[in-house]
Amino acid sequence: MKASFFITTLFIPTLIISLGISTAQAGKLDSLESDSTQSKSRSSSNNSSSSSSSSSDDSIGGAIAGAVAEVMVEVIVSLVKVGVEGMAYTGDNSMERYQRDEPDRIDPTELKNAQQLVAINQMSKIEYTEFQQVDYKSTLFRTLGDPILPTVKLSSQWLAGPDDINAQLYRIEAGYGLIGMSYSQNKLQENGDSLILSNFLVHYRMSFGNDFSWDLAYGRGKMNGNQEHDGSVFSMPIRYRYHKDWHFEYQPIWSNYEGGSLSEHQFSFNYHYKHTGATVGYKTWSAGTTSVDGLFTGLYLSF
Repeated sequence: MKASFFITTLFIPTLIISLGISTAQAGKLDSLESDSTQSKSRSSSNNSSSSSSSSSDDSIGGAIAGAVAEVMVEVIVSLVKVGVEGMAYTGDNSMERYQRDEPDRIDPTELKNAQQLVAINQMSKIEYTEFQQVDYKSTLFRTLGDPILPTVKLSSQWLAGPDDINAQLYRIEAGYGLIGMSYSQNKLQENGDSLILSNFLVHYRMSFGNDFSWDLAYGRGKMNGNQEHDGSVFSMPIRYRYHKDWHFEYQPIWSNYEGGSLSEHQFSFNYHYKHTGATVGYKTWSAGTTSVDGLFTGLYLSF
């Protein structure tokens, strides 16, 4: 009797402790994978049907709602039209930038005629000097190795985060003018556990001048953790050069896996010299109530 009581007394606390340990061992990467593939709960259809039936009884409210909806449709159509025209224009800018690798300066004959015109109009000496020094034709151009609109770019980065999480980030991008492609792989590790996120995207590359680009990218993603998952991916990478040697990048990515969603946001500052560059930044992955983040640094080659 005493022996059975002693065994029961030891067994129950041991079982509770072991369950607690197994729960604690389920790390952030497992939670991130689980939340990324879990569809959001939907509200019951009964509530929506009852609310819609009560709102439909008010004919005046329905008429107002219809008028507002009509205006909204017209506004959306106008915005879409402007957006399409803007996309075509900025995409054409990317093509034009690939046509030359330096500013298109004025022809010597044109310069002479312009200087004669200045003399005739009797401009001041200061204005005349400024007129001589300007780039007379402001054109779109792309220097060799430009990371804002690369032909080929290879990057490798290393991330360190809290909770003993680290990651290796690899990316290759290739393109010409307004069309590009990219493949990225992020390998996250945590206490012997790993989660690999891979994305293949097709980019529509838009240029706003020579120092700012914005891509619209769509493709497929793969998550490899406890299980393998496939999904669709959308991204809008942005690059802004605020100094000839420095530029800023923001790469947001939204992935959909089996009804669940995963969002990635990467911010970085980059120093560029000829065909090489160094990167430092911050990246976060989030799904549901789980998030993984950290600081990263890396190197890249651009052609």
